[in-house]
Amino acid sequence: MPEWGQRLRSLLEKAIGQPGRTYETLRSMALGVDSSMIVLPDGQSWGGALVAAMEIGLPTATVTIVATADGTVSMYTSAGGGVIGAGGHAAVRGVAERFRTLAAESRGLLDRSDEFLMPEPGEVRFHARTADGDYSGGAPEAVLRTARHPLAPLYAAGQDLLTEIRLSTQR
Repeated sequence: MPEWGQRLRSLLEKAIGQPGRTYETLRSMALGVDSSMIVLPDGQSWGGALVAAMEIGLPTATVTIVATADGTVSMYTSAGGGVIGAGGHAAVRGVAERFRTLAAESRGLLDRSDEFLMPEPGEVRFHARTADGDYSGGAPEAVLRTARHPLAPLYAAGQDLLTEIRLSTQR
């Protein structure tokens, strides 16, 4: 697991029993990771977003998935629980790469931002950290599901990543 991924796991182990605080800390670390901490596997070039995230606002919680250029993939919820290290599965890494690529390609549909706002219930927010800056934006999930919103392909890629993360934990 990459060095900063090890730091995430260590933090999670220390914060067991404090779901809200753990979530906030993990989210902050993942979205604010220093690009120098992300080491690409030998022979791989960097493409897509350095960090891509999709956050789904539910009535009582927020679900966050994060994919980084080093292959680290995580999912966690503000209600507690999650998966760190899902990128250790080849299927998850492949889908995460597609998600990061689409996030970078979608940055024209997002706003340049120096903060990553949380989604409201019923909203999905996307965040992308790229070589040319940080971007964020969102839309109502109901509209994204109809595939009529310009961010619908990114939403679909995020849903594919959620599915692969779930499947990887069942194996």
